[in-house]
Amino acid sequence: MSRVAVIGGGISGIATAYYLQQHGAEVDLYESGRSIGGRIGSESLDGRFVDFGGKNIGRKYSRFRDFVTALGGLDFEYFGFNTSQVVGGRVISLNKEKSRLRNLLRVFSLAGPGGVMKLMPMIQAVRKDLEQGFLNTPYFNAIADRYDDRSLASFFPESCVDHLVRPVTVRMNGAEPDECYPGNFGSNLALVLDSYEQLEQGMQALLQRFTQYSKSVKFFIGHEVRVCSFSDEKIVLHYAAGSESHSAEYSKVVVALPAVQAAALFQSSIPELASLLDRVTYFPVAVGIAKYHDAVFRGVQRAMVFDNSCSISNAGAYGINDLNLVRFTFSGQTARTVIDSETDPEYAVSLAEDTIAPYFNINNNTREAFVYRYVSPGLCAYSPFHYKLLQQIEQQLKGFRGLVLTGDYFRGASIEACFKGAQEAIQKFMTGAGS
Repeated sequence: MSRVAVIGGGISGIATAYYLQQHGAEVDLYESGRSIGGRIGSESLDGRFVDFGGKNIGRKYSRFRDFVTALGGLDFEYFGFNTSQVVGGRVISLNKEKSRLRNLLRVFSLAGPGGVMKLMPMIQAVRKDLEQGFLNTPYFNAIADRYDDRSLASFFPESCVDHLVRPVTVRMNGAEPDECYPGNFGSNLALVLDSYEQLEQGMQALLQRFTQYSKSVKFFIGHEVRVCSFSDEKIVLHYAAGSESHSAEYSKVVVALPAVQAAALFQSSIPELASLLDRVTYFPVAVGIAKYHDAVFRGVQRAMVFDNSCSISNAGAYGINDLNLVRFTFSGQTARTVIDSETDPEYAVSLAEDTIAPYFNINNNTREAFVYRYVSPGLCAYSPFHYKLLQQIEQQLKGFRGLVLTGDYFRGASIEACFKGAQEAIQKFMTGAGS
């Protein structure tokens, strides 16, 4: 295979470069930022690297775990599934470390009979076949055909929406239930049905290992590809590096960017494709990670989700043994009205502290340091009848040899889904599609 350009150094671009190397390809990876990692990037907090995204690794993430093994292996530590919320003035916990029957009864209580009747067939479909927990699968495409003319807020009963559906949509998609659709809900259920670990040394160590492993990858850091054009059966990348503009030609290119950023590359060369990509919805997200002198959480209650009256959607312990490290997530409609790219990080974190103070040990607990990041585009919320949009995108690509797209909008926003999407993109090269 000739040298391949990969645009985007986030998890989809990393996965794409990894699979290309497995097929013997040499790769030029273009990343506009200061380092690879994208939305899973890390930052130093009081001498320790902490991860803004992609921290929790599902036990069922087989592709991603194979990737870690291929890089020589890194140790995982248990994280579990532990959360709580306030319902009717009472704190209700869901904890996979406790009785399965107790958790099941609580889920049934929160969902109500109508919610259970709609949830159970979906849950059974994902449990029976893990592949149904990605986007664009037969079971959920059939759900989309029947129900994607309405949102999740209309599909499920109100109690189920408020207490079970919203916590997973604001976490995974940055979206309210009335901004998400039944045909995509399998990807959310896959998140809930898994149990989690995290890398002991964090994602930063994995990214460093990847750059060392990738002998056939040339990293173009700080190189922003702005336009893709076509000339004499070549794909031309027009990019900026610092104050200088350049171009490079390739026979094969994989665009591994969020759909909204990919759309910008094709505004002039393939406007029909750009228009389709612009239909994929993204919402901003902000994450603050703060270190306190004393433990904020108790071991039995390590996280809480908050309703749509709050600007934070979730606050949780960074790790099972890091009860003095708090990860605050700002996502959802209320967060968008309060937090933006100009918000003072100190204000955002203080607001989060005020929100969790009634439930956890924040008052008179000295905050020693914090890091904060606002990301837009942040989290992908897909689109109604999303599989049909993907079919239209693929149809547009058929006329352009050597061009393949992947990203969080193809198979889902989880790390495992991004690896699956990248794997399938490379298979298109191998089988002749896109080549």
